[in-house]
Amino acid sequence: MRTAWLLLCLPHAALAAPWLRSEGVATSSQGAVLYREVHWRHEVSEGAERWVLYQCPDGQPFARKHLPASARPQARGYSLEDHRSGQKAEVEAAADSVSISWQEDGTSPLRQGQLKLPTDAVIDAGFDAAVRLHWPALLRGERITLPFLVPARQRYFPVQVRRTGPVRWQGIDAQAIEVSLDTWYGGIAPRLALVYATADRRLLEFRGTSNLRDARGSYPQVIVRFNSPPAGRSASDWKQAWAQPLVERCVVTPK
Repeated sequence: MRTAWLLLCLPHAALAAPWLRSEGVATSSQGAVLYREVHWRHEVSEGAERWVLYQCPDGQPFARKHLPASARPQARGYSLEDHRSGQKAEVEAAADSVSISWQEDGTSPLRQGQLKLPTDAVIDAGFDAAVRLHWPALLRGERITLPFLVPARQRYFPVQVRRTGPVRWQGIDAQAIEVSLDTWYGGIAPRLALVYATADRRLLEFRGTSNLRDARGSYPQVIVRFNSPPAGRSASDWKQAWAQPLVERCVVTPK
């Protein structure tokens, strides 16, 4: 019902405008394709409304995420449903607070809470926007500390972001970015390694813990690569993709 509601509520002008589609392929350290994440938006602005469809290696979708348009793209809310694990999330960000509804899997109780929203808070995929927002400071070698919301724990963790240096990524001039927890909590989570294109600050690669649970109920270590920039597609392409029913199982295939 929520999918149909989103389709019906889009204004005619939005459906007529060109849409942008990009795809990231998530693999294990051994090179097996674990899933694909397909990103859609119909505006180029940082705070534009976005949709993400997570697909099995064979192309069947198993999870979807919706991110509403926001004037604060680094701290926008989102909704997530994952039919493979049963995980559900509803995060709503207001001017000075954030409401969280979180269900770890299909058998777990629903956890709800409300927190204050710091001015520099980062929520979920808003971290991508935060990197671009602080890009000049990162290139100057500054270390940026930000409160990152972890909905499952109903709290913020301070994360430190720093540039580790220039790199060449598949022939593209890029910058390597490292993310780590900024306190002794660092022992509970691995570091994230990111690569951004120097020219347009586009995310090229993510190495770290996935935000989606696997078939064993754990959050695997993945490498997600976005090999191509966003490409224009029609609204009908998006509508067809978003309307697909979600499946409950995926089969991991060789790379």
